[in-house]
Amino acid sequence: MNVPFGTVPGFLPGAASLVEQLDKRVLLVLRDGRHITGVVRSFDQFSNVVLEDAKERKFAFSVKKYADKHVGIYVVRGDSVIVLGEIEDDGGAGMTKVTVEELDDVLENEVDEEEEERLKVVWEFDQ
Repeated sequence: MNVPFGTVPGFLPGAASLVEQLDKRVLLVLRDGRHITGVVRSFDQFSNVVLEDAKERKFAFSVKKYADKHVGIYVVRGDSVIVLGEIEDDGGAGMTKVTVEELDDVLENEVDEEEEERLKVVWEFDQ
């Protein structure tokens, strides 16, 4: 494969394919379940990624709401990334952006309802 110096070939194997995401806003889904958005500023051969203006995004799917908590510059270890994809600045998918406090209230109510359902005692007697 003979590629002129300074040009990027159409296909790059492994971590080098992250070059297409440089300076773009992406969403990363991590192995621990967190969702991080930010602008890719750097990466290395191990797919470690440096994000600028990073935000941790939380969702309440039952009410179609999400919130972003600003975390600043964020370094993500490559082996903890499950999915990385380019996103637009809006929430997309018909979801409404709310404050972190509002989303926490919604999530607390969901947990309370689930806990009530789990703890509900049902008495069944044979007749």
